[in-house]
Amino acid sequence: MTSIPTHSKNPNLTSPSLETSFLFLNQSDKDWRACFDHSLRFLRNAWQTHWVGLPFVVDACATFLKLNETEDHSISSKLLSCARQVAAQIEAESVIASGDKEPSYHNRLHFADVLTTITLQTAIESSHWKMPNATWHAALILIALTHDLYHPGHVNKTPSEIEKLSFEALKPYLKENAIPSSWVKRIEHIIISSDFVLVAQNHKRIAGKKFTWCTDWALVLLNEADIMASTHNEFGPELGQALAKEWETIAFPAYRTVATAQGRINFLSNIEFSSYSAKVLGMPDELRRQLT
Repeated sequence: MTSIPTHSKNPNLTSPSLETSFLFLNQSDKDWRACFDHSLRFLRNAWQTHWVGLPFVVDACATFLKLNETEDHSISSKLLSCARQVAAQIEAESVIASGDKEPSYHNRLHFADVLTTITLQTAIESSHWKMPNATWHAALILIALTHDLYHPGHVNKTPSEIEKLSFEALKPYLKENAIPSSWVKRIEHIIISSDFVLVAQNHKRIAGKKFTWCTDWALVLLNEADIMASTHNEFGPELGQALAKEWETIAFPAYRTVATAQGRINFLSNIEFSSYSAKVLGMPDELRRQLT
C-alpha cells in the first residue's frame, strides 16, 4: 500500500454527493463500529481524490451530536463557531502552502480522523450514561480539531512542547469568539496534557472512576481518539508509513522501524483503552487480536 499523501491531489474543496456523504457519520446506522469504519473510509477516499475540507467534517460532527439545535449565544455555540473558524483557516492556508508544508501524518486527514472518532465516542458515552452535555460536546470538537494545530512534523524535545505551541496558536481564536476563561483553562489543560508520554498517567487518573464530563475523562477520550485510527487493523499500517515518512524528514531515528511489523507491535503494546465507547467500537478486542 502506498503512503497517505501529505496533500490532497486537488486543493479545491468539493461538496460530497448525497450518495457518498451517506457513508460519513450515518445517523441511521445503529452499528457504531460500522459507522466508524465507513466514516474513516469516506475520509480516505476524499483525501485521495477531492478533499471535502475540515469545515464539512466539523459541521457533520456538530449535526451528528445535534449541536446545531443549541441557542446562538450559548457557550456551546461559541465553541462551535470557534471550531468552524479554525477549520476554515486551516483549509485556506493549506491551499496557499506548498505540498511539503503539511506533515505526512499530522495533517488535515489526522485532524478529521480524530474529529470523527471523538464525535462517535461522545455520542456513545452520552447515550450510555444518559448524560448529554452540549457544551462538552462542542468543546471536544474544538479540542480534537486543534490539539495538533500547526504541528510542525517534529517530535517533542521537552514534555508537551508541541502541544503548548498548538494551544498558543488557538488562543487568538478563543479570545475572538469570547470563550469564557473557565473553558479556556479546560481546553488548555486537555491539549497540553495530551502528549503521548502522559497517556498512561491520564488513564491511571480515571481508573475505577465512573464516567462524567470533566477534564480527566475528556483527556482520556482525546488520547484514545488520537490513536484509534492508527490502532485499527485496516487503517493503522498505512498511517504507520505516513508517520515514518514524517519522521524521516527530520531524521528521527525511529523512522526506520515505526512502519515495520515489530514497530507496529511496539506501538500497539503501549496502547490503552479505558472508555466504554472504545469498547463499543471494538478497539480493545482488535488490539488483543493484533498482538496475539
